[in-house]
Amino acid sequence: MVAAAFEPLVPAVLEFNERGVPVSAVYQDSYHPPDGPLGQAQRVFLHGNGLPERWQGRRQFTICETGFGLGASFLASWQAWRQDPARSDKLHFVSVEAHPFRQKDLAVLYARLPEELQEQAQELLAAWPMLVPGIHRLELDGGRVTLTLAFGQAETMMRELQCHADAFYLDGFAPRGNPAMWSRSVLGQLVRLAAPGATAASWCCAGQVRRDLTSVGFEVEKVPGAGGKWCTIRARLRPHLGRRGNLPEQQGRVVVIGAGLAGAACAWELARKGLPVLVCDPVLSKGLDASHQGHRLAAISPVFALDDAPLARLSRTAVLHAWRGWKALPEAVRPRRVGTLVFGQAGNSDADIQQALTRLALDTDWVQWLDREQGSALAGAPLQGGGLYFPQGMVVDPAALVAYLLDHPLIQCLPEQVALQAGQESGVWELRSLNGDVLECSNRVVIAAADQSLDVLAGTVQSASPMPRLAAMQRLAGQVSYLPAGQALTTGEVTLSGQGYILPVDTHGQVIGSTYERFGESAQVSAQGHQQNLKKVSAMLADPALGVDTPESGWAGWRCALSDHLPVMGFVPGQPGLFMAAAYGSRGLSWSLLAASLFAAYCLEEPIPLERRLEQALIPR
Repeated sequence: MVAAAFEPLVPAVLEFNERGVPVSAVYQDSYHPPDGPLGQAQRVFLHGNGLPERWQGRRQFTICETGFGLGASFLASWQAWRQDPARSDKLHFVSVEAHPFRQKDLAVLYARLPEELQEQAQELLAAWPMLVPGIHRLELDGGRVTLTLAFGQAETMMRELQCHADAFYLDGFAPRGNPAMWSRSVLGQLVRLAAPGATAASWCCAGQVRRDLTSVGFEVEKVPGAGGKWCTIRARLRPHLGRRGNLPEQQGRVVVIGAGLAGAACAWELARKGLPVLVCDPVLSKGLDASHQGHRLAAISPVFALDDAPLARLSRTAVLHAWRGWKALPEAVRPRRVGTLVFGQAGNSDADIQQALTRLALDTDWVQWLDREQGSALAGAPLQGGGLYFPQGMVVDPAALVAYLLDHPLIQCLPEQVALQAGQESGVWELRSLNGDVLECSNRVVIAAADQSLDVLAGTVQSASPMPRLAAMQRLAGQVSYLPAGQALTTGEVTLSGQGYILPVDTHGQVIGSTYERFGESAQVSAQGHQQNLKKVSAMLADPALGVDTPESGWAGWRCALSDHLPVMGFVPGQPGLFMAAAYGSRGLSWSLLAASLFAAYCLEEPIPLERRLEQALIPR
């Protein structure tokens, strides 16, 4: 049995004391003073950090909070920001919470808020994420406000955050009941997260907290309190501490090399944030959807691991991020939630998987076990056994999605083979046509060229260190098969995934797949490939599909993967501004928007939507 290096997320339980104030039985403390949460937020946190004056006239302003609780301080800050005509263009709010409330409990609490906060409270409720560990990025107020929620213990999640915080709200239950929240290790992370000139404020003025804040780099003062507090504290980061991003001011358009899922997602995410983009790929001569032309349907299927290993954590973050980012797209191109039923997970026994589910205590809206009868009822066909059911599994038309993402007024698509060379100025690259013409000079480049990514990189870095992980990238051909609707193997609105996969029936029929071919010059549809697909999917069905007629049509394409199945998404070491998005394997739809958001956050100095330990596992090397 694998030992779990994992902290189960325990949601808050809604309880009230005799005065009607919400309390935590775990920490034996109330969530706010008797006079309500908003007064404390305004007196202590906003006023204590010099707000709203400090965000006025800024491009963006970032607040980091150590305990989200009811979200009252976030709502009060959002309200003050909206009411300020001189506010920053954007407001970023980053917060950690070990025991988040369920959506239905927040609804009870938010019904008690003043009328003037109801619009924001209801928008937050509608966007409230699933209660699973990790980082969740919410876009609110038309994208002008972002809320980055890190669900997990403060001592763990503060180490995982990355942002340039201008102000800190030091909140949480009192040190007597929750000393870990106020530990020196947590407070020490503030300096790593702080922008120059950052401030902090708290209702807690315990001597040890003040001393620890001073020791990690803040100048601390006590000020008279209010609302039942005899004192509060304000702090300012010492001069010469704090950091900004290491990217210089942008020059030229952002260049994206590759027009598949990885490149299209990066281009779209940047364009919707207002950055002009140039996408280059010779395949574009066949249309914006050329990289997946003829590929009718594909799945976005989550991953599970007994110990919630990096691949599983990344999958959870990426799949939920893809849904939040794409669910509002036009119906023809947006993902459709159908659920995914997974069999034979990494060779583990059913008993081991069920024990791991109990130990990890993940929300059943994310994953649960279905026995053979339950799975068969969902699939609309008899199955061989039970499996893991992910209600968040999706299907999407990949060709339609890619074409939509690239069809943006700030994106120019160039159907050319290009080369990338180091420019005369450090950190600037020249994009050249095959005849040597310079098409663009830019210090923001995304290499999303699949198996050609290393070849593109070769011309940009003269003394690049070896990248053994990337050098081991494998190029694999894959074929899917199309069954007529009359020969569909299942009738349920669910994806079945094992050695192969069966997608739900649509108006065109049913897609099954997929082969993995290591050799060959081209990816081609063949009768042999159809037979391989039928054999693979038969392993999941009680009634084998071997008697089904060999399909007459399908689709074939290439995928690139690494042995650990993790993608590559990050800056080339020593080359800030040169980003690589590659090795997506068969999970391009899962990884592409998360990688795009990661690059956009780097470029715009926004909070990073990914845990730091996962980010480090994905850098090109």
